[in-house]
Amino acid sequence: MVAVPAVPTRSREWTPVLTGLRADLLDCVQVNLAALADRAYGPGAHLALGATLRFHTAEGPAGTPAVTASVDQRLAEAADLLGLRVTRRWDDVPGARLRELVAEHSPLYVVADTFTMSWLPYAGNQHMEHSFLLVDAGEHCVVVDGYHNSTQWGDARPGTWRMSAADFDAAVPHATAMTVVADGAPLLDRAALLRDNAAALRAAADRIEDYLAAVRQRAGEAEAAAQLVLDVWLLGRSRALHAAWLAGDPGAADAAREAAGRADAWLALAGQSYVAMRRVRRGGVFPAPVLDQLAGLLRDDVALAGRLADAGPVPPPRDGSAADPDRIREVLADEVRGVLGVGPEVPVDGRPLRTLSGFNSFRLVEVIERAEARLGVELDPDDLTGPALHDLDSLGAVFERARPATQGVSGR
Repeated sequence: MVAVPAVPTRSREWTPVLTGLRADLLDCVQVNLAALADRAYGPGAHLALGATLRFHTAEGPAGTPAVTASVDQRLAEAADLLGLRVTRRWDDVPGARLRELVAEHSPLYVVADTFTMSWLPYAGNQHMEHSFLLVDAGEHCVVVDGYHNSTQWGDARPGTWRMSAADFDAAVPHATAMTVVADGAPLLDRAALLRDNAAALRAAADRIEDYLAAVRQRAGEAEAAAQLVLDVWLLGRSRALHAAWLAGDPGAADAAREAAGRADAWLALAGQSYVAMRRVRRGGVFPAPVLDQLAGLLRDDVALAGRLADAGPVPPPRDGSAADPDRIREVLADEVRGVLGVGPEVPVDGRPLRTLSGFNSFRLVEVIERAEARLGVELDPDDLTGPALHDLDSLGAVFERARPATQGVSGR
């Protein structure tokens, strides 16, 4: 039995976080990890989930290899790229127990079956592993879910929903629940990540060819065609997220444009593969050109990853500045919030840094080092005077005069 529809509501804490997500680029497991990241570090932090490009498959329900993005894989990526760490985990937990747990451990990151989730169009229609956040709200249950997708049963859009205890228990009869803490966003070395992507995709070249051969053999079967649509959708979103991550680095503008072009081709193929799948369901043949385009895009993935890795870091502007002043202020504000572990609701502009709770000289050094790594510069020690370290304006002026770093800074 499917629970009655949940009641949409607004959350002072979570609605602004969901508004800032690129939810259209995230899968249903990633998206609520992304919400936790932006809540901890500020808007846009979640784009780091796009730093890695991989091609993983497992045996699918149709008997063909299926592109996978397991919960454990997504959790590992969130730990490596965003410093999000699972501290407690409860498996096969009923709704009533979830309500007890959230009273002590709010928010909970929860993974369960969509078939009974009354706030989603999949309810009563499709079984699928899906994540959401459960937030303590006293006598009511509040579900936070950033998922964004259009389905044959209706649209799923980011939002928050209020539910009675009985309705929640019916909507989530069994689940896995986790507490996830933000340990601080790591400093990511873009060049090293791009090299890792290239190596991983080159190593997957034989697996890609095996996958394509299996897909060509079974694409005319309805279940295999449906799996192919899901595969293309997942690959398209991951490639678009990668392009969005690259676009956040002023030094990667050319790479971002090329990656965005390939992502657009993937997303277009998602629509074409869906039309092809519907044709198969009506007794038709899966169009060969769609399979040809799939093969071309997968092989282009390998080539593109190699080009991005071989291009190396882009030199800084000729005047030696780290970036434009707006970019510098954005990075400094992000790093102050990241070091202090606070969200965007805490103002850090227009006030002395020493007035921020928990801020001290050790935190200042960490902010400077993290900002230097992101902007690819080194500050002149002679510039680090008391007045220069007063607030973001004065510190930003120092970064505008900084010289290019002599070597890359590795992530941790």
